[in-house]
Formats: sequence, structure tokens, C-alpha cells
Amino acid sequence: MSLPAGATLLFEGDLSDRVVVVLAGTLRVFSTAANGREILVTVAGPGEILGEMSALDGQPHSASVNTVDPAEVVLVPAEEFRSVLRSNAGIATAVALRLTRELRRVVRQRVDLEAFDVPARLAQSLVDLAERLGAGGGEIELPVSQRELAGSCGASREAVTKALGTFRARGWVRTGRRSITVVDVDALRARSARAGDRSR
Repeated sequence: MSLPAGATLLFEGDLSDRVVVVLAGTLRVFSTAANGREILVTVAGPGEILGEMSALDGQPHSASVNTVDPAEVVLVPAEEFRSVLRSNAGIATAVALRLTRELRRVVRQRVDLEAFDVPARLAQSLVDLAERLGAGGGEIELPVSQRELAGSCGASREAVTKALGTFRARGWVRTGRRSITVVDVDALRARSARAGDRSR
């Protein structure tokens, strides 16, 4: 299925009837807080599966998903997805490993929020996004705004703007209207919340 930029595939709070397999393009995963503020959860690219948690447990989606740019996806009915997992141990294991990685990421983010300053948390968010979307070396453009970054790393927009200014002055990033380009992911990794712990 071909989708234009801005198309919404999954809605937070809706019951699941499909799983999204991303073939091309970038998708934004976000949740809405009680005060109405949209919080960026992550971005997803080719090869990612979205909506699988709701397909597995039958609970409403915990986040919404929309396209950042034109995308190609395959929509798999939830029952068909569950049937594939029951009949194919390899695919079931791959999905379980992906869910485990996501759980670890959420736990680490919670620890980072309490233990590290804004620049360290911001650097870690940028590294996480770059690793998720980057293919090989070179510069990586992240389709996120400063407001979305602030939400994802639990900081005010002003604090994120200040930290980005420092990163930009050091040549680690470039900023655009609704994008951040990671220029030096190694420098960001060294400044990140988990610079001293690569084992977790």
C-alpha cells in the first residue's frame, strides 16, 4: 500500500485489527498526554513492524502512527499475524526479541530521565533515532522537531534548544525547520547518558 505524507495508520486508543510492516518511508510513533501534548515515542523505517503489541494482547493501541514522508507498507490482519506466530517459531522469536529490545529501551529512558542532565538525555535520544534510521555511516537526517525531541527526552523546549545550540556549535548536528541532521554520531554517543555503559 502506498501512502502520502501525513497519513495516519494506527490511532491511539483504538482496538487493533492490523499490524503494519514498513517497506519504505519513515513513520512517526507518538502518544498524547493527558494535557493534550503529543509525545514522540520513536520513528520507524523500512523493516519495522508496528501495532504488534495490540495485535497480541487485544488491548487498544498505546500510540498513534502516521507517515512523515510518502511510504510503502503492508497491512497484515491481526488474526493472520497471530496465526503466523503460532506456526512459525523463527518469526515468533524475532518478534519476541524486538519487543524485548523495546522494553529495554523504555526502562533505560526512565533511568536516564532521573539520572542525567538534559544534554546527555538529548544526545542519547539523537543517537537512538540515528541508529534506528541510519544505514551505514554518514550524516543522518531525523524528521523530528525540537518540540518533539523535548517531549521524547523529558525536557523543556528551551533546554533542548540550548543544548542543540551547543551541539550545533561543536559540529555534531545541523538543525532545520522540522528536522535535525546528525553529523557526528560518535561525538553524540560520547556525550550521551549511557556513554560509560555499552553493556545494558
